[in-house]
Amino acid sequence: MKRKNLVNGMILALSVVLIRFIDVRIYDMNLVVTLLILGALIYGAMRIVERFPSLEEPVSKQTSFTVNTLVILFIFLVFFIFKL
Repeated sequence: MKRKNLVNGMILALSVVLIRFIDVRIYDMNLVVTLLILGALIYGAMRIVERFPSLEEPVSKQTSFTVNTLVILFIFLVFFIFKL
């Protein structure tokens, strides 16, 4: 697995949490608007990640597993703490 794949996974998780937080706590958005903003945010962030050649290096399975586990725990904790 490449570092880029891990970063893309983190982008997906953080984008969903951020948009959900904005939708619930700041401004109640329409579902279509929410999905469009989420898609644009994810697409833009992934396009930026593509520009970094250092993210093409491979990552060990243990590091990959650890990062993925931390991302999942982060999602659960944020949804639990902020009651999203």
